[in-house]
Order: sequence, then structure tokens, then C-alpha cells
Amino acid sequence: MKIHTPETAPANSTEAFNGLISAFGWSPNVLGVFAGSPALIQAYQSLSGIIASNSAFTEVEREIIQVTNNIENDCTYCMAAHSTVIEMKSLLSADQLEALRTNAPLTDSKYEALRTFSLIVLQNQGRVSPTESDAFKSAGYTDEHMLEIILHSAYKVITNFTNNMANPPLDEPFTAKQWSKSNTK
Repeated sequence: MKIHTPETAPANSTEAFNGLISAFGWSPNVLGVFAGSPALIQAYQSLSGIIASNSAFTEVEREIIQVTNNIENDCTYCMAAHSTVIEMKSLLSADQLEALRTNAPLTDSKYEALRTFSLIVLQNQGRVSPTESDAFKSAGYTDEHMLEIILHSAYKVITNFTNNMANPPLDEPFTAKQWSKSNTK
């Protein structure tokens, strides 16, 4: 699939594409792929804004959900990108980031409850038992958080599936955090 630039993107993609480039500060290859579909890039831009301004989760919690999705959806591009962001922003310690990248338990019990519950939601297509819901809530989360895991998972389907389908080259800033699902537990 073509990796567009603002000059080659369909006209109906340009506004969203330029807005995302401005928000990111540059154009990762995945944005260039998104630009091939005005509807896709507009949906991604819209969800990005909604999540950034309205999520009940903290930034680190959002990253934990997203990395959990990246593992489950086997998205090597997104794993490298999100791992780089987590490291650059010091959202998790190096040990915690490595645990997250390998699907190992996190030492912070609240973050581990989030990682585990997110994985359960993904693997069971939203079907969770009362015991699983209660465990998540006892870690300090709410019904709103449970619903937002679905939102974050839908958001990640856009990037994960696009990357898996298009297989764009990994951008240079992300290469230090390359990843393979064979490294998970």
C-alpha cells in the first residue's frame, strides 16, 4: 500500500492528515497509509482527539491498554512506536516496559489489573465474568473504565490492522524498540 505525503493524499484526507502531522510533530509511515482512505484517517483523527481530551484513564494507563492490544493483535509497528513513546516520556520504568512488552505481569497491582482485564476483554470479545469485573473494580476502576477499554481496543484495531495489512516500514525513531510476538510469554 502506498505511504502518502500531504501532496499525494486524496483531497478529502488532507485536512485530517495535516492535523495529525501537526499533533505528532512529523508524519509516521502509518499516517501516510491512513491517508489513502479519507474515512479512515478522519475516524482515526476523531478518535485520537476524543481519547486525548475525554478519557478516564491516565496517559500511562492508556498506553498499557494500547500495548496489550498491540500484543494481542500482533502489531510489530505499533509495539515499537508505543514502546518508544513510553520510554521517551518515562511513563514506566525500563523493567516495567519490558514486562509489558513481553506480556509478563506488571509489579504495580493497579496496572496489572488493567493489563489483565484488557487482555480478558480482547480474548473474550467483551465477555467478562462478574468475578473478572469485580477484580478490576477492586483495583480502583469503574464501569466507565470498563467501557473505555472497548473504545481503546476499537481505536487500536484501526492502527493494528492497518499496519498488519499494509506492513509499512518501521520509522527510524522506532527502530530501537523493534518487537516480535515470539518474545512474549
